[in-house]
Amino acid sequence: MDYKVFLGYSKNPADVSQEIQQAATVINRSGFAEAKTWEANPATGRLIIETVLQDIDDSTICLFDVTTLSENVLFEVGYAFSQRKHIVLSVFKSSETVRDWRAFDIFSTIGCIFYENGGELAARFMSGINAASEKTLWDDASQALDRTVKNSIFYVPTYHTSEAERNLRRMVGKERDLGTKVTIADPAEQGSAPLAWYVNAVYSSAATLLQMSGERHDRNRLHNARSAFIAGLARGLERPLLVVVEDDYRGPVDYKDILYTYHNKKRLAEKLSQWREQAFRAWNQEEIDDQVPSPKLELATELKDLKFGDYVAENESDTLDEYFVETAEYEAVLNESSVVFVGRKGMGKSANMIRASQVLRDDKRNLVCVVRPSNYDLDGLVSVLESLGGDGNQSFLVESFWRFLLYSEISLEAVAAADRLPAGIGDGTPMARLRDYLTQNEIAEEFSIRLERVIESVRRELRETSRTISIEKQRERIAQALHGNIVGNLRKLLGDALRDRHRVALLVDNLDSAWTKSAQLKSQAILLVGLLGTVSRIAEEFQRENNRLRSVNVTVSVFLRSDIYDEVIKEAREPDKINTKRIDWNQPDLLKRVMDERYLSVRPKGTSPDELWERYFCSQIGDKPTLDYIFSIILHRPRDLVFFCKAAVFNAANARHLLVEDSDIREAEKNYSKFALDALLVEYGATMSHLEEVVYEFAGCPSIMPKTEVLEIIQSIPGMDEASQATDCLEGLLKISFLGVEVREGDFSYPDRADDLRKAKILARNASRRGKREERYEVHPAYRNFLEIES
Repeated sequence: MDYKVFLGYSKNPADVSQEIQQAATVINRSGFAEAKTWEANPATGRLIIETVLQDIDDSTICLFDVTTLSENVLFEVGYAFSQRKHIVLSVFKSSETVRDWRAFDIFSTIGCIFYENGGELAARFMSGINAASEKTLWDDASQALDRTVKNSIFYVPTYHTSEAERNLRRMVGKERDLGTKVTIADPAEQGSAPLAWYVNAVYSSAATLLQMSGERHDRNRLHNARSAFIAGLARGLERPLLVVVEDDYRGPVDYKDILYTYHNKKRLAEKLSQWREQAFRAWNQEEIDDQVPSPKLELATELKDLKFGDYVAENESDTLDEYFVETAEYEAVLNESSVVFVGRKGMGKSANMIRASQVLRDDKRNLVCVVRPSNYDLDGLVSVLESLGGDGNQSFLVESFWRFLLYSEISLEAVAAADRLPAGIGDGTPMARLRDYLTQNEIAEEFSIRLERVIESVRRELRETSRTISIEKQRERIAQALHGNIVGNLRKLLGDALRDRHRVALLVDNLDSAWTKSAQLKSQAILLVGLLGTVSRIAEEFQRENNRLRSVNVTVSVFLRSDIYDEVIKEAREPDKINTKRIDWNQPDLLKRVMDERYLSVRPKGTSPDELWERYFCSQIGDKPTLDYIFSIILHRPRDLVFFCKAAVFNAANARHLLVEDSDIREAEKNYSKFALDALLVEYGATMSHLEEVVYEFAGCPSIMPKTEVLEIIQSIPGMDEASQATDCLEGLLKISFLGVEVREGDFSYPDRADDLRKAKILARNASRRGKREERYEVHPAYRNFLEIES
C-alpha cells in the first residue's frame, strides 16, 4: 500500500461516525491505502490526544470529518497541517452543515468533500488523492512566513465581553505596554482573516495565548472551532500554548489537560506571568530562531517579496511610521485643538491616534497620554446611572466621573514619564508631590480598575443614601463618593508639575469596545455624550490661571465609531458645540496611496508608486482597469484595500503566476466578500437585532430590489414580522451600508452618516415619485460574492 491514512472525526452524531467507519472499511478493502480510525488505537494509560497525535505523525494522509466543527477534530487538523501532512476535509451533506461550513471562515476557501454515505466518501477521497499534486495545504499557506520575534505573543480573544475576557485583555495590554510584541486576532477588528494570516501569526510569535468561549455566549461555536485549530497549529509548531476557559466551558475531553480554567483575576495574572516567563525563557535558551529553518518556499516569482503589513493598525504600531498616509484629519490631531474624530471601523481612527502619539512624543516638551481601555464595565456604570433617575443627577454623575478619570489619567502618565527620565523624580519637587498624592489616595494605574472603583463607590453611597434628601445634598454625596476633593487638588498639583510642558495631549480611543446591544442604549449614549462635553471643558479648565492655579495647555482628542456617535449625538443638548471631524476615504487617489506607501516603504528611493500596479498587477479585469475594479467591489477603507491586495498577491504566488492575474483577483474577491460580511456582523451585531439572520436571507437574491421585496425578506425572519420592525431594520441596513438607496435613475448612494442618509432618503422619494415607481435598494458589491447575489 502506498498510503497510510488517518481518519479523524467526532463520535457524535453516531450515524455520521458510522458512515466514516464504513468509508475506512471500503478504503482498506480496495487496497488503495491502509486506513486507520482514531478509535482503532485506544489510549490505555495515556492522554487520548497524545495517541491521536502519534497516529497523525505515522500517517501520510489525514482525512478529517468536520461536519460538527468538533474542537477535538479541528485541534487535530491544526496539528496535521503544521506537520505538512496531506489533508482532506469532509462534511456530511445537509443544508445545515453546508451553511455551517461556509460560515467557518478560516477554511471557507478550502476544498471539501460533501458526501451522503460512507461509500461515496471513500470513492471521492481515493479519486481525489490520485489527482492531487505533491503539494500540501501547508505549502499553499506558508509562502512568506516572517521570522519569529523573540518575546512575542499571539493572542486570540473571544467575541463577547465577560469578566475573564476583560481581565485577560488588560493583562495582554499591560504586556504590550512593557515592550512585548503582541499580535491580536480581535474579531471586532480582524474580521475573518484568511488561513495564511493565522499561520503567519502563530509562526512569527514566540508563544500563543487563546481564550475559549462558554456555551452561553453568541458565536461561541465558530470561535471555539477556529481557536481549536489554532491551538493544534501552535502545538505542532512547538510554540508554548496557553488556553484560558471559563467555568461554563464544556470542551472536549481529549485536550482538557492543556486548558487553564479562569477562577479570579489574581490567579489568572499569576498563571499568565508564570507561563509567559517560562515560554520566553525556553525560546531564548534554545535559540529556536537559528535551529529551526523557515519552511518558506522559494517561488519563481517576485510576488513572494511583496509585503504590505497588517491590515489592523494595532498589530503594526512599530512599523506604521514607514507607510502612514497623512490626511487632513491626522493634521487636526497634531494641531492644538480638542476634537472628536468619527469613522467606521477600518477607516484609520486607531492608525491616526497611534501615529499622532508617536509624532507628538518625538517633541520632548510634550506629554502624551493615551487612553485605550481594552475593556471596561459600561453596563455596571449604566446601572448606576439609571438608579439615580432624573436628567440632572445623571448629567452631574457622568461629568463628575469623566473629570475624575481623565484628571487621574493625566496625573499617572505625568508621573510615569518623569520616572522614566535618567534623573528620575527629585524629592520635594512638584512632581514628587503629585506622585505622593496619587499614592496616598490609592489612585490605580489602570483606567478600567479606576472605573470599577468609581462604580462601586457610587453604588455603596446610593445604598446608604436616603431617598428623602435634597438633590443638592445627593449631588454633594455623589461627588464625595466619586472623588471628594481629589479633582480640585489634582488640578493644582498638575499645574505646578506640568508648567514647563509645551502641550499635554490626551488621546482617547477604543471606547466602543464595551458598546453592547441592550435596552440601555440611551443610557450608554448619555455616558459617552458626557465625555464629549467634558472634553472641551477640561481643556478650558486647564487654561485658567490665577494665584493658586497655573495654566497648562491640554488638548483632548476622542476617536469614536460613527454609528455610536450618531446614537450619542441624539442625547447632546448642544451638538453644534462638539468639534467633530469625519474620517472618510471617498477620494480614490487618497485611498490608493495606502497601498502605494506600503509598497514604497520596502523599495529603493525614487521608485514610482505606479510600479506596484504596472509591474505586479494585470492591467484590466474585464473591461475595467484593475484598480477601478477593486474600488468598485470593496468598501472604501484602508483595512479593506490592504486585505484585498494581500489576498490577491497570495493567490498569485500560490499559482506561480508572474503577476496578479484576473483569476487571482476573482479568488481574492471571494476571500474579501466573506471577510467583509463577517466584519459587518461583528461590528454591528451587538446593536442590530437579528442582523445575521437578515443579511443571510438576502443570499441568492438580485442585487437591486424594490422596497416591498426588501421588506418581505426582512419580515420572513422570525421575530421581524411586524411592519414597524421591518422598516426599522431597513433603516439600519442603510446606516451600515449593507444596502444603498437609488437617488437617481441607476445611481445608488451608500451614506454612512446620519445627515447624508437623511438627504439620500429624500432624493430617493423624489426620484421614485418622478419615475412613478417604488423606491429601489441595492446590496453593496462587497457582500454579493459570498451571498451569491446576482449582479
